[in-house]
Amino acid sequence: MTTQGRHGAAAGTEELRQDVDRARQELGDTVEALAAKADVKAMAREKAEHAREQAREKAEQARDQARERARRVRRAVTSPQARTRAVQGGAAIAAAGAVAALTVWMRRRRTPQARLRRRMRRAPVQVRVRRTQRAPIRMRRTGRGPLRR
Repeated sequence: MTTQGRHGAAAGTEELRQDVDRARQELGDTVEALAAKADVKAMAREKAEHAREQAREKAEQARDQARERARRVRRAVTSPQARTRAVQGGAAIAAAGAVAALTVWMRRRRTPQARLRRRMRRAPVQVRVRRTQRAPIRMRRTGRGPLRR
C-alpha cells in the first residue's frame, strides 16, 4: 500500500479501493464456503447424489461383467468339446446307475430269505417266516404239484 511511484493522493485511494474490493471478494467467498458447510440439507443431498452415482457405476460394471461371463459360458457350452463332454458324462452316470442297480439286485438275490422265497414259489405249500424267527407263522396250499412226504 505504498504510494511511491504514483502521483498524489488519487493513486493511494485507487489502490485502497482495489484492496477493499479484493478483501470483499475473499470475504464473500469465505462466507459462501462457511454457509455451504453449515447447510446440512445441501451436504446430505450432495452425499446422496454421490452415492447414487457410485451405485449406478457399480451396477453398470456388474452388468457388463455378467454379459461378458454369459458370452463366455455360451461359447463354452455350444462348443463341440462341451457336447462331447456332456455325452461322456451322461454315459458315465448311466453306467454308474446301472452298476448300482445290478449290485442291489444281486445282493437281494443272495439273501437267505430270497432263496427261500424262490424255492417256496415252486413248492406246493407256501410258508411265511418272519425274519427274526425260524418257525413258520403262516402256511397255505398253493395247488402246485403234489405234496411230498
